[in-house]
Amino acid sequence: MSAAGDDDTLRLFVACDLPDETRRAVEAWQRTAFAGHEGLRLNHALHITLAFLGKVAAARLPALTAALSRVRVRPCEVAVTEPVFLPVRGPKRVVALRLADRDGELTRLHADVTAALSGAGLFEAPERPWAPHLTVARFRRPGQPFSLQNVNIPWSCVVRVVLYSSLLERAGAVHTPLAVFTAS
Repeated sequence: MSAAGDDDTLRLFVACDLPDETRRAVEAWQRTAFAGHEGLRLNHALHITLAFLGKVAAARLPALTAALSRVRVRPCEVAVTEPVFLPVRGPKRVVALRLADRDGELTRLHADVTAALSGAGLFEAPERPWAPHLTVARFRRPGQPFSLQNVNIPWSCVVRVVLYSSLLERAGAVHTPLAVFTAS
């Protein structure tokens, strides 16, 4: 199967990359926090998802890129706060780390990205409110919460937005950057 898929579609999402030092700190926390929990698959593609677009015709890529290029990306100060199990109700499928948004800039960026994509007819925002987080692990089968250690990762500054394609493989998703938008 090609990166675009058999039907010439791409599985796309828009995300903020983490600074290298933050990514390394989260990876170190993952190794410690999940040691001995074999029912989990660690997420090594750490990012802050702003908009999950799903399957999109490859021919729409120029329009997506154009819409995103109109969004002003400003540096966003974020901090990892606490681990949570998702969904909130029912069997858990994901372990995530909540994020604090120091000055609201990340929330503004999310709103601007979704508005630009929606305005171009390229995205329909989900009904539930956006909650900034990092997905750090997925249960292989729906599971139950367990005790997790606290997270102590300092504030960091996010400075770029990336349009990614995501190809689902047996070992996990492979994310490929298609366009990068840096803070001005």
